[in-house]
Amino acid sequence: MADQRPPEDAHDKTRPLPDLQEPELQRLRGGKAFPPGFDAHAIARRSRRRRRILRGGSLGLLTAVLLLVAFDPSVTADYSASVGQIERITLPNGTRVQLDSGAAISWSQTDAESRVRLHGGVALFETAGRVERAFVVEVGDLEVRPVGTVFAVAAEGFGWSALVESGQVRVSLPDSGASSLIGPGEAASVAGTGGSLSSAAIDAERTLAWRNGVLDFKNAPLTEVVRTLDRYRPGRILLLREDAARKRFDGVLSLDDIDGALQIVAESSGLDLLATWPLLVVLR
Repeated sequence: MADQRPPEDAHDKTRPLPDLQEPELQRLRGGKAFPPGFDAHAIARRSRRRRRILRGGSLGLLTAVLLLVAFDPSVTADYSASVGQIERITLPNGTRVQLDSGAAISWSQTDAESRVRLHGGVALFETAGRVERAFVVEVGDLEVRPVGTVFAVAAEGFGWSALVESGQVRVSLPDSGASSLIGPGEAASVAGTGGSLSSAAIDAERTLAWRNGVLDFKNAPLTEVVRTLDRYRPGRILLLREDAARKRFDGVLSLDDIDGALQIVAESSGLDLLATWPLLVVLR
């Protein structure tokens, strides 16, 4: 009987794969034959999949970084204060600034003016007696131009405001042309983009008590007290009481111990501290 040999199998894994045109396989081969049993096609598919995953991961990381910059302006701000801290700085034009917890500002200067942009939080400014350039503080749509004064600006939620402790400031909305000159014990505010400019009397000493390490409340809504304390503690403080809006609080709280301050608020308001975790406090 004639010697029968099995026909040559085009997929015989003991033989080198033909010179494949697929770039991924060419790269994997490096010009050499694959060893027996080596499934180059599967390896190529896994390699392509791995590169797609890496590209997707890089895109996700880039998106996360962009979102961080968008929602946390302190990442790119020139000066900022960490949560629970008050920072004192001096600007290049000699203006002394106190940044409240979580506040962030940026500085720019041209031949005509010096400009500060408040990104968030509260900042207290004490201008130098004589400056070479016009000085402007910008917060939202609001522009504040001081004249040898001590004043503060705030960006909270969707509103912006400025208050004066001494001297005068010109507060304006450049887009609408609205303008107001305010002096000691006065504040001007705007509710947000497209809002109108309004002014009112204010207790500047009590409002700016944070610069001395305390918070001074007088007949303040409990929701406002909790919201203010929330600025000085990392994480969140949740108030789970439907009748909280009707409760009021009087007292001076130390910023050195926010959890202790919360305990005082809870006891005086008939609330329970359900949880006190590093990043979460629950009041009810």
